[in-house]
Amino acid sequence: MFGMNVMAWNGGDLEKLEVLQNRVGRLALGAPKWTAAEAIIGDLGWSLFSERMVKAVLNYKVRIERMENKRWVKRIFEWNLSENLWEKICWEHARKLKIQKTVCVRIGRTMDDWLLRGHGGKGMEWDCNKWKKEIEKLTKEYGLNKWKHSMNGKTTSIWYASKNVPRFEMFYDGSFGSQLLFAIRCKALSVNRHTWRWNEGNTRLCLQCNRGVEETVEHLVLECSKYEQERESLMDVVHEQCGENKWNARCVEEDSGMRYLVGLDEECNMTVVDAMKDFLVHAWNKRQGC
Repeated sequence: MFGMNVMAWNGGDLEKLEVLQNRVGRLALGAPKWTAAEAIIGDLGWSLFSERMVKAVLNYKVRIERMENKRWVKRIFEWNLSENLWEKICWEHARKLKIQKTVCVRIGRTMDDWLLRGHGGKGMEWDCNKWKKEIEKLTKEYGLNKWKHSMNGKTTSIWYASKNVPRFEMFYDGSFGSQLLFAIRCKALSVNRHTWRWNEGNTRLCLQCNRGVEETVEHLVLECSKYEQERESLMDVVHEQCGENKWNARCVEEDSGMRYLVGLDEECNMTVVDAMKDFLVHAWNKRQGC
């Protein structure tokens, strides 16, 4: 964002920008409003505005440190150092990345300046390009840790814990199938488990079969007899791609093989994911009576 590196943004401003970005992400993925923000970031590969702010501010701090004293930017910065809100915010960002500082004591100055230093006291001799790479690396680590930590305790994000880094997934093509796939991945599909408070029967139970169990995303995909024909077509592709024995082994895992079907497993198979999208379209249309 233009000017982000020199403006003293506060937490409230950044939070509003994050909300707006998440709203756009939900629109792009066709996701409901209760979708976890971590899932949107995880599948679109977007960085947080707080990460962009950290990078922009610290990179500009490095530029100022290496400017000639006759430059107006450097002179204004040093003149206003004692009341410089931007400088205080800059140090807060540096601490987030665990970057150290060296205080520069100057005779005749009422306020001492400080310089950025990397881990182990390195960085004093680095140029702007070297610092830019270091800040980029540290910011990515900070954002990744924040993303993973924010998923702790959220049942809707439990499958995303196996994802190494947020990245854009190529199987999102704007189709109805890809919208349903994303909703399944973050457990935000509008099944009765989630919509019972305002659905017609005010029930969590599956109304498509007679098993008397909650309609969860796992039930819809793996168990409900309503979609047996669609499930057979899906399983034909799964058995062909990973083998029946290997699939049976996945079925007894904690997620019952769901992470593999939705592309969140380490062995992501695009053919299986495409088959899953076809299954979801046909099953959901049947559920809706289409």
